[in-house]
Amino acid sequence: MSAALGAIAMLAVAQFFAFQARKQQGAGFRVELQQALRASVDTITRDLRLAGACLPSDGDYVALDGTNGPGPDSVTIRAGIVRADLSCIVTAASALTNAGSSSLTVGSIAGFLPGMRVYVRHPGGMGQFSFVAGTAPNRVILTDAANIDYPVGTGLYAVDERVYTIDASGPVPRLMLTVDQGTPQAFAAGMTDLQLQYVLERNCPPCDVLDLPPDDATWRLVNQVLVTPTAETVGAVRPEDQVTLAQTSRAKPRNLLP
Repeated sequence: MSAALGAIAMLAVAQFFAFQARKQQGAGFRVELQQALRASVDTITRDLRLAGACLPSDGDYVALDGTNGPGPDSVTIRAGIVRADLSCIVTAASALTNAGSSSLTVGSIAGFLPGMRVYVRHPGGMGQFSFVAGTAPNRVILTDAANIDYPVGTGLYAVDERVYTIDASGPVPRLMLTVDQGTPQAFAAGMTDLQLQYVLERNCPPCDVLDLPPDDATWRLVNQVLVTPTAETVGAVRPEDQVTLAQTSRAKPRNLLP
């Protein structure tokens, strides 16, 4: 009888510890989920707040771009790069650059480095993106030839470009980050959806809200961006530990640096 009672007690203790282990594991999955969701929201919101900093505020709209459903949305966020003293890395053409040429004669090459993404802006407002292939005294050589003639006064802006998308092709959906058109990198696992809406300075209050602005003129009316990522627990999760969370954040873009 003593042996039987001892075995029953040991079984009860083992079941208790197994239950606590499963409970702790489920709590760990939920903590990881919350951390991934919070990190995703914070990072996208921070980048959106910097969208347009150090970039032209007229002409072609370049600060934001995106796609809309029917599945997850994507967003492209661009901001100018700054030096250590927070001054924008910007220069201007000091001589005519003919269409077909990839060499721009500029007033200063300070801050421009090979591999850097740049935006070439014509004084008339149109422009093109490229990369810096190299530099020489008072010249920046681009990887792409000029598609039009760029006169004196053409601006050259160093750009940080970030694209956030959802990759659901694998066993675990992930939020992907692509910087300057490089190789997409996994930013957070378990991210199943990303929805963006754009609040316009139009018909306020309550203000128009669009899933995606249709043109440059409408993009310029964007006052806030609503970011809503959705995440779910990943791993060997029991049904009772499966959790799906969504969080919405508001970000006001074009918080221009001085």
